[in-house]
Amino acid sequence: MKTLKPFEELTYHDDFMFGIVMQDKEICREALECLLGVKIKWIKYPEPQKRFDPLYTSHGIRLDVYVEDGNRIYDVEIQNRDEHDIGKRSRYYQSMMDMDSLLKGQNYEDLKESIVIFLCRFDPFKKQIPCYNVRRICQEDSGVNLNDAATLKVFNCTAYEKVENEGLRAFLKFIQTDKAESNFTRRLDAMVERKKKIEELRQTYLSWGLHDHDVRREGIREGMEKGAEKNKIENAKNLLAMNLLTHEQIAQAVGLSLEKVEDLSKKSTN
Repeated sequence: MKTLKPFEELTYHDDFMFGIVMQDKEICREALECLLGVKIKWIKYPEPQKRFDPLYTSHGIRLDVYVEDGNRIYDVEIQNRDEHDIGKRSRYYQSMMDMDSLLKGQNYEDLKESIVIFLCRFDPFKKQIPCYNVRRICQEDSGVNLNDAATLKVFNCTAYEKVENEGLRAFLKFIQTDKAESNFTRRLDAMVERKKKIEELRQTYLSWGLHDHDVRREGIREGMEKGAEKNKIENAKNLLAMNLLTHEQIAQAVGLSLEKVEDLSKKSTN
C-alpha cells in the first residue's frame, strides 16, 4: 500500500499541492497560457479536484484542475507515474466533461471546445516528443475534419530541453526537476512554500489522503471477496461434475449456500 507523502515534502507536481496552487486564478490562467501558447482574457474560478459521479456508473472521477473560459473547458492533470492508460483515461475524462455540460441543459451543438492536458513526469509514448497533440482523424484521409472540438495535449516533461519556447521549457523543467528558473516558476515555488505553512491545508491533506487510502483498501477487499467467491463456485462445479456428494454436502464443503449450489447444478445440466 502506498504511504502518504509528508505534507512538508510536497512540491508543485504532487497531486494535492498542484490542485491547491492552481486555485489561484492568475496562476492557473498563466499556466494555461504557457501550455497552450495563447492569451486567455479570463477564466471562471478554477475548481480543483472536481468530482464527477455520473448517474449511469459507480466509477466516478476526480479531476485535478477543471476550469472554463468563455469558449473552452480545460482539464489539467498532473501525472507522476506511468499507469499505461493515458488514452483510455483521457477518453473517460472527456466524456464526463461533456456529460457535465449536457446535464446543465446544453445541446450537442452548444458543447464548448474541451481541452484535456496531461503533464507527465515520464514519456508515455516513448517517442521523446515534448508535447503530443492528439486529435481524432480519418485513417483514409487525414484532411477529413471531424470538428468534434476535443483536444488532448500530453506534455512529456522529461523532454523539456527540446522545447524552444523559454517560458514553457522552464515550466516543464520545474515540473520535472523542482528547479525554479523563471519568474513564473519562482512564483509557483514560493506559493508552494506558503501553502505548506497553512495548518488547515495540512489537515485537509491528511483527510484527503486517508479517504483515498480507504477507497483503495475497500477496492482491494472487494477484489479479494470476488476472487474467493469465484474459487468457491469453481470448486462447487468440480464437485458437481464428480457426482459423489449431495448438494448439501457440496454447499458445506465449499462455503456456498444450498440455493447457489442447486442453481449451479441446474445450469450445468441445461
